[in-house]
Order: sequence, then structure tokens, then C-alpha cells
Amino acid sequence: MKRLILALQFLTVFRVRKDVRFTPADLSSSMAFFPLIGALQGAIVAGADWLLRAYLPPGVLSALVLIILILTNGGLHLDGFADTVDGLAGGRTPEERLSIMRDSRIGAVGVAFVALLILLKYSSLNAFAGGARTNALFLFPLVGRWAMVPMACLAPYARREGGGGGGGEAFVKTPYTNLLIASAISAGALIYVYGAYSIILLAMLGALAFIVTAFFKRKLGGVTGDVFGFQSEVSEAAFLILLLAFKKMSSIYI
Repeated sequence: MKRLILALQFLTVFRVRKDVRFTPADLSSSMAFFPLIGALQGAIVAGADWLLRAYLPPGVLSALVLIILILTNGGLHLDGFADTVDGLAGGRTPEERLSIMRDSRIGAVGVAFVALLILLKYSSLNAFAGGARTNALFLFPLVGRWAMVPMACLAPYARREGGGGGGGEAFVKTPYTNLLIASAISAGALIYVYGAYSIILLAMLGALAFIVTAFFKRKLGGVTGDVFGFQSEVSEAAFLILLLAFKKMSSIYI
């Protein structure tokens, strides 16, 4: 239960208990429950969409649910996405990139890519309707939280000086048992909604996680908390795009 609470309090703005004592190992183990937290966030945005569907046009509603999702985690992952893009755009060496990423200010490139990312998600959500839209809203935060777990298994922490024993540093090299648990939760949710074929979706997103991880190992020497945020945001968008592609390629209801 403690690790589930840690996952909730790390990934969202919800504070169940203020006096939770934990170690870096506890934080690492909490990754097994990341998809459950994503499911909670997905339930919130899907529920808001369902309740307001009769009163607002789809475009306005898509923007609103994205705002709600960002608010549930305080913009944590979006901030990591922006910092990572800034670092990649402005640094020539791993050290320079990491230094830029540590700067709390967001550069013009980061702002531009955040805008493009949100536009991509917004446009993708607008392409869904009815029950298919509810399913997509419920699952895309879940998949985004899951995608951080394989990255944590595969990559070392990028900063030589460490990160103070918490944050991204505590999650890297998480045991593969956590990945198995997180993957089982995610696969179960996908199969329940879309059927057994949806394992293909998870496998494709796993391949994307592997490619992104390899990229950052080359560019930074590993990953950081910002890179985890980048991975989550990119995987959310990729999941929505893949759903739309599957919808075009098959007659299976999505």
C-alpha cells in the first residue's frame, strides 16, 4: 500500500498522507503501480468528458480534458518534456545538454514543441467519438505512465553528481519484476477494452521506449527525471496516433 501511495503522490498532485517515510528502493518499487495511477487520471478525464459531452462541443471538450490531465500532475511531465527538448536543441555535448535541462527556465524551442505536442494530442482526441473517445481518454494516461518503467529498467542515471537520492535517480535500474507487474496491469486494461490484439499496441510502444532510451543513452549518457517526463508525454501521443492508425487499417471497433 505504501508504494501505491508513493506512486500516487509522486505522479499527481493528490496527497493522501503527508507522513509517508520511504527509501529510494521504495520509490523504485512504486513504478510497478504507475499504470494504476495513469488509470486513475484517465478515469478522471474520461469521466469529465462523459459528463460534459452534452453541454460542450468536442473541440472545447478536448482542450478542457487535456487541461484537467495536466492539472492532475501539476504539469510535471510536460515540464520534463520542455526541459528535455531545450537540452537537446541547445547543447552539443552530454554535459551541456544536462546543464540546460537543469535550468528552470523554458526556452523558445521547448515552448514551441510543447505547443505542437498539445496540438497533436488535441487533434487526435478530436478524431474519436462516443465510446471510442471514452476508451482512448481512459487508456492514454495509463500507457504514458507505463512507458516510463521500461526506460527505468534499461538506462542508468545520466548525471554523474547524482540527484540527491530521489526523483529520477531513484527510479533508474528498477528491477524487472516492477516492469512485469506494470506490464501485466497495462496489458490487462488494454485487453479488457480492445481485446487480445491490443497487445500489439503495447509491444509497439515498448519498442518505442527501447528506441527512445537508446537515444538518450547516446545523447546524455543515461536518463533523468526530465527524460522520464519526455517519455511519458511522447508515449501518450504515440498511443493516440497508433489507435487512429489501427482504426483506419481494420474494421475492429476502437
